[in-house]
Amino acid sequence: MRRFYFLSSLVIVSWLLVIANVASAYFPFPCVSGSSGLTRIPDAYVLPYKNWNLSTDFGTQYNGNQQQPAFYYKANLGAFHNFELGLVGGLDQAGNEIRDGVYVNMKYSPTLGDGSDPLLLAIGVENLASKLQAGVYMVASKPFKQGPILSFGFMADFPNGKFRPLGMAGLDIRLGNFSILSDLFAGESVFQLNGGVRFNLIPEFALEGRAINIFANQQAAQTATKDPKQYLIGFSWANPF
Repeated sequence: MRRFYFLSSLVIVSWLLVIANVASAYFPFPCVSGSSGLTRIPDAYVLPYKNWNLSTDFGTQYNGNQQQPAFYYKANLGAFHNFELGLVGGLDQAGNEIRDGVYVNMKYSPTLGDGSDPLLLAIGVENLASKLQAGVYMVASKPFKQGPILSFGFMADFPNGKFRPLGMAGLDIRLGNFSILSDLFAGESVFQLNGGVRFNLIPEFALEGRAINIFANQQAAQTATKDPKQYLIGFSWANPF
């Protein structure tokens, strides 16, 4: 009996080690707004040509003192070489039912870079066809030999029909098949910090947890944010069939 337990434990530990090593190289997965990225901001990675993924997040959204359900569904396709096309949908503003229609995301990476740790660059648009949430961006991502990946860039959106420039930056700290994610938006009167985790069970499938606009209730009155405060859990799946 002891031998059976020992062999069973050895098999389980070996399986976990294989999963951890294999999952360290995984597919780009969507951020909460749909494009491949971190917790909230996109990064410079795009899905490889002819690959695709599905993703969903659900949880709670806070608007002032009110709590509402939050739900997002997303899909992306490597439509061309270095070009990612996606869509994102979810609940309406009241949080009562799925809104009619979806928004479109597009991202293009001019180059995949050279060398083992290249600096990647991408330009894109998120939430195309939305009057309130549409934005354009340029982002760069730099992997370091120690493991972390730094992403930074510029985004512009158009609240109330006015141009609003925002800086954005994020860090993906990869520990085998587990990632700690953090990113932010910062502008003249805007600051928003987001955090999350991503656990890759296999390279093509990940479980995710996100905290959007973590310090929403502690912001100064004159400081705006881009998104409402949200706590979300979900999954992403590349090439499910």
